[in-house]
Amino acid sequence: MLREIWGYFYGMIAHPRATLDDLAQQASIRPAVILVIIGLLLGWLNLLLFAIFGYDWLGTRRELVDPTYIGFFGQLRVGTEHYVPIFSWVISPLLSLLGLAVMPGLAHVLSKLWRGQGTYEQMTNTLAYVQVPSIFFRGILNDMVLGGVPANLLTGHPYAFTAAMNGEFGSVVATLWWVYMMGVYIVGIDLWIVILGTMAIRRVQRIPVWASALIMLFVYGVWFYGVEGLSLIHI
Repeated sequence: MLREIWGYFYGMIAHPRATLDDLAQQASIRPAVILVIIGLLLGWLNLLLFAIFGYDWLGTRRELVDPTYIGFFGQLRVGTEHYVPIFSWVISPLLSLLGLAVMPGLAHVLSKLWRGQGTYEQMTNTLAYVQVPSIFFRGILNDMVLGGVPANLLTGHPYAFTAAMNGEFGSVVATLWWVYMMGVYIVGIDLWIVILGTMAIRRVQRIPVWASALIMLFVYGVWFYGVEGLSLIHI
C-alpha cells in the first residue's frame, strides 16, 4: 500500500493527469486518509528534530503577542508558551481530518450545478492529492530543511529562517527570502494546487474547465483563507 501511495505522490508531480485518473478508480478514501496521516507524521517528526537539537520550533516567538491563538469564537485563548503543543496535537490533526470532508464535499455539491458525474470518494482522493506540492515543498523542503534543523546547523543560528527574513544575514538575503516566500511559498504553490484541483474536478465530474476552475478557486479560498486561515490566525 505504501508503494502505491508513493506512486500517487510522485505521480502528482510528474504526470498528474494519469495519477488523478488512477486515484478516481479507488473505491474507498483510504489513499486520502493515509496521505493526511503522512502529512501529520512529517510535522511531528520536524518537532522531534527541533527537540532533539534543542531548538525552539516557534522561532517567531519574540514577534508574537500573547495570546498567540484565539479560537472557538474567542472562547479558546492559547498563550505563546502553550501554542506549539495545542497547534501540533489538537488543531493540526483536527483541521487535517476536517479538510477531508469540507473541501471534497463542497466541490462535489457545487459540481452538481453543472450535472457533475463523479462521486464523493473520487473527489476526496483526488483533491487530497492535489496538496502534494504543498506537502513536498512547504512541509518537507521549507519547514524541515530551509526552516528546519539542517538550516539551523548550517548557519549556526537557532532559527535561521526567521533570521534570514529579518535581515540578520544581510539585506540581499532578506530580499531573496521574501521574494521566495511571496513568489514561491505562497503564490506559486497556491497556483499549482488550484491548477491541479481544477484538473481533478474536471476529470472526475466531467464538467467544463471554466466551471471546474471556479469551483476550485471558491473551495480553496473558503478552506485555506477562510476556515483554516481563521483557525490559525496569530493575534
